[in-house]
Amino acid sequence: MNPEHKPDPSLHATLAAEVAMLERSAVAARAELAALYADLAQARVQIGDHPMHQLLEADRQLAPDALRAPELDALDALPNRVLLIDRMAQALAHARRNDTRLALLFLDLDGFKAINDSRGRQVGDEVLRMVGQCLVACVRGVDTVCRLGGDEFVLLLSEIAEAADAGLVADKLLASLAELATPGRVPVSASIGVSVFPDDATDAEGLVDCADRAMYGSKRAGGGCYRFFSALGSHPGDAQQDLQSDPARREERGTRLRDANEKLVLSAMAASAAVEQQEQMLAGLQTAARNKDEFLSVLGHELRNPLAPLLTTLDVLRMRGGGYETVEHATMRRHVFHMVRLVDDLQDVGKIASGKVELRVERVPIEHLALQAIALAKPLMEQRQQHFAFADSPERLACWGDPVRLTQCLSNLLINAAKYTPPGGSISLTTSRDGEQAVIAVKDDGRGISASALPDVFNLFFQERVDANSLTGGLGVGLALVRSLVALHAGSVAASSAGLGRGSEFVIRLPLIDEEDGPQAVRGSQPTVAALHPPRRVLIVDDNYDAADSLAELLRLYGHEVWVATHPVAALQMIGAAAPELALLDIGLPGMDGYELAALIRQENPGLQVALVALSGYGRAADQARSAQAGFHAHLVKPVDIEALERILQSVQPSPMPAD
Repeated sequence: MNPEHKPDPSLHATLAAEVAMLERSAVAARAELAALYADLAQARVQIGDHPMHQLLEADRQLAPDALRAPELDALDALPNRVLLIDRMAQALAHARRNDTRLALLFLDLDGFKAINDSRGRQVGDEVLRMVGQCLVACVRGVDTVCRLGGDEFVLLLSEIAEAADAGLVADKLLASLAELATPGRVPVSASIGVSVFPDDATDAEGLVDCADRAMYGSKRAGGGCYRFFSALGSHPGDAQQDLQSDPARREERGTRLRDANEKLVLSAMAASAAVEQQEQMLAGLQTAARNKDEFLSVLGHELRNPLAPLLTTLDVLRMRGGGYETVEHATMRRHVFHMVRLVDDLQDVGKIASGKVELRVERVPIEHLALQAIALAKPLMEQRQQHFAFADSPERLACWGDPVRLTQCLSNLLINAAKYTPPGGSISLTTSRDGEQAVIAVKDDGRGISASALPDVFNLFFQERVDANSLTGGLGVGLALVRSLVALHAGSVAASSAGLGRGSEFVIRLPLIDEEDGPQAVRGSQPTVAALHPPRRVLIVDDNYDAADSLAELLRLYGHEVWVATHPVAALQMIGAAAPELALLDIGLPGMDGYELAALIRQENPGLQVALVALSGYGRAADQARSAQAGFHAHLVKPVDIEALERILQSVQPSPMPAD
């Protein structure tokens, strides 16, 4: 309401002093915000080198290897015994179902110990790696090449038509090994044993034993050749007898098995360490996300504190001027509101990123949405003397959504268009229907966007810098916020531009609903405050003297009786005598917080009919929920919206508070 009050010329000097003080405060606030911009810019530069981002990149590279580590040989990255057994089980099941054959080739390099002894371990390892690659190249992709350990390899031919096909593969292997260009031209040959399912054995263990016996038959023949188990004239059970009768062979087999098992244990340990490292990185990322949310919350609180007395003092000056505002005061008000909007955007981005945004969904007419957004952006367009055109759809369009959040999205686009369009430029807003979607387009003939920047315009903190002075008062969060909020409404937003200096267009698409669907009432209409209402007794408790004093003066101009306390102890001493109907309690008080003060007020004044309202720079859902649980009638975020406070003053019906 606007009580009649004529300006007193004698107050001119006082008002001039207050204006000067406000201007100094505004300059200091802008300097503080500029420092914040600089800190954020530095953070964006350094974010690429942050250890958490390096851990993320390492995690992306490590995860595939960690999953495969237990199944691959450490030297040549071929499948190890575990994977071979698994693939043999699959191949045997397939062969039994389809009545087909498969073959197992057991390959042992001839004279490999001499290569190791004469050329060294490094050359020997390189020879093994080259042999593994050669064997893989000789078989099909569906076949498996495995190094058992040392110089022994096993090849699983998953399906063959005839046993002779395995012999053709063995011939190919021997020929390729003979032509292998090893370090120092070391000649490579091998002894190969072949077993066939179901001719020689019907299980994996039997096939391996048969192929192993056949391989030793090739060794006895001089090496560099292959033998089928069926050509040896013995049975699978004879393999165990051969091991018992040949101690040297038994010892060699034991050594190979121990080496293979040791490598399996090491691989398992490496995989376990990789999983533990991933869990630690995930915990670190979760901690960083919590720290980020807390930082944004504290940042919003610290920025709101100096903004509250600025905005309230501007309201006081307007009331003292009979409801009129000077050009200078209007300019200051726009800049204060701009800073408040930046703080809100920062905190909204944090809420969306952590999934804490709650949408109050209802039926929203697109025309209503457009008019609300225009009302918010129009002052800036008028200030810059820009030409604005609104073309509404001839059809009545509506969507399901949160009217406040959708208005926030569209007003962001309109305000951006006004900021980046020069004075005298043109801006248009059109709404239309495209199939089952509502299309809302904001177009301007302003600065435009380069082709290289278009893919990034919706990224958080992104701002295209055309020249050293081209950034226009913002943090680069507005468009990121628009994209996230539109996505929450199952919609999309896109940007287009013909290039720098050629304007830009932003298009929001939202799913339509039928005209008759849903309730007709829509939230978000212009707030109204009753012209007359009874004065209230109000107690303000805030340790920020400027904020408390300016808010008290504003409420007095609205006809209320106001007391101010800047310390909770003083508030407890004052409340009995003042008997306020409503108490505004700052949550961040020294000595005891607002929640503790509220509990003591109830405890010490059980018969007092007072409604408690929380006042804080924190406005998260968790903060508002805590205030409600503590028995507060409402939760107001600094700087206080005087119309919202007036509505609370009208709606409060004080009643005794129950003691805790």
